[in-house]
Amino acid sequence: MVVGSGLGGLECARQLAAAGWSVQVLSPGRPGHDGATHRVHALAPWVLLTAPWVRGDSPERFLADLERRGEGQERFGLAEVLAAEAHDAACRLLEELDLERLDPQPVQLPGDEVPRGIRCLPRRRHVLLAPLISRCRQAGAVLVGRTLAAGLLVGDGRVAGVVAIDRRNNLVQNLAADAVVLACGGLGAVFPVATEPRWCRGSGVALAAAGGALLHRPELTQALPVTATRPLYFPTSAAIVGGRVHVDGHGLAGARDLETATREIADALARGQGVWLEAAGAGEGELPLRVRRSPAFRHDGRIALTLALHHGIGGVAIDAWGRTSLPGLYACGEAAGGVQGRRRTMGTGLLEAAIFAGRVARAVSHDAGRLGEARAAEVCAPAVPGDVARLEERLDALMGPLVALRPAGAVGGALRELEAWPSTNLAGADSKAVLAGLRLRAAIEILRGEEQRGACRGAAVPLRPSAPEDRSPVV
Repeated sequence: MVVGSGLGGLECARQLAAAGWSVQVLSPGRPGHDGATHRVHALAPWVLLTAPWVRGDSPERFLADLERRGEGQERFGLAEVLAAEAHDAACRLLEELDLERLDPQPVQLPGDEVPRGIRCLPRRRHVLLAPLISRCRQAGAVLVGRTLAAGLLVGDGRVAGVVAIDRRNNLVQNLAADAVVLACGGLGAVFPVATEPRWCRGSGVALAAAGGALLHRPELTQALPVTATRPLYFPTSAAIVGGRVHVDGHGLAGARDLETATREIADALARGQGVWLEAAGAGEGELPLRVRRSPAFRHDGRIALTLALHHGIGGVAIDAWGRTSLPGLYACGEAAGGVQGRRRTMGTGLLEAAIFAGRVARAVSHDAGRLGEARAAEVCAPAVPGDVARLEERLDALMGPLVALRPAGAVGGALRELEAWPSTNLAGADSKAVLAGLRLRAAIEILRGEEQRGACRGAAVPLRPSAPEDRSPVV
């Protein structure tokens, strides 16, 4: 059972089906069209793949840069996998997704020492995952739409299936499975402004936590400056860092990389100042037509910016083969945490999903027969909250200011309020209540992680776990 139909979920399902497994892919909307992957080439001018390409670069040099950005907050052995397999994975994605390169040579991204960025678009302007959806079905995987994973079935110390709710009739079903793969995206939609669709509200973190699986730093997230005009649009790192962003008429001071620029923009917005992208002239072509036609841009040649939660760097803790600490449960893509640490390298999201999806498929096949069957299983699901509409409003109000800046007082106050929210179980719940429950549990885990990280900073505790039980779990 694969939960999620983005790149990671579909690629894992395709490989499992090709290996002879009976595979179902659960998707809350339209399979292949409702995840973060589907939004990639609508969010920015191009799809970006970052990997070693040029003479003088290497997986070892790429790994050194990943570790420098990670600041010791990645999980043991995962960045090594990404660095070693990134080039081959990028080549496969170019071919399998039928992507056309926009530049003859890799481009150098802000903050990188060597050119590593391959900019590309679907050759026939097709839906990004259309080729993979077709191959997945040809391999025999069954794609089940409008079905939301609401919990896990756990028995005898292992996962035994998924509890799912059909969004068409709110029917709750227990679906038995020998293995469950969480490929349901990241934490973006826990926050009111996000580049990800509303389905990506931390389902992986919420389901894993409810089942008792280990999490890795769910508070580690990446925010991006985006146009304040919906649909949200990221004008590229070069446009943000290149000096065309102004705060109340003054340019950003000393923004040498995207993270620094994002932090300065967050400070300005917190002070109530206006932030604008001056995109007239050379930068105008980087904006989509809908932005260039907006009244503000046509009048002033600029567009207002805000911040959106873009990527969950933390998530469900995995080993180098996508195994979690709960036997029978696996994770890949943005649902998994710890491949990168404190700062994420742009252009690696699709590569992470593809690389670890393949490794999960191999791990599932390798582990088959070793786990045994669960003789009895119980439902482990996030609590279903009461007063759903009010909860969604409070989550917007509490999490909105915490997209990039997280003062201890605001974090603690939000956490106490959300932990005390009244709730019940799945019986009689509808899909809206289940979605709110997933968001609530994910928000609590983010805030708990942030509070713990603040306590660790104050106590000078090392941020990278060194105890054996905190390293990569092995089934």
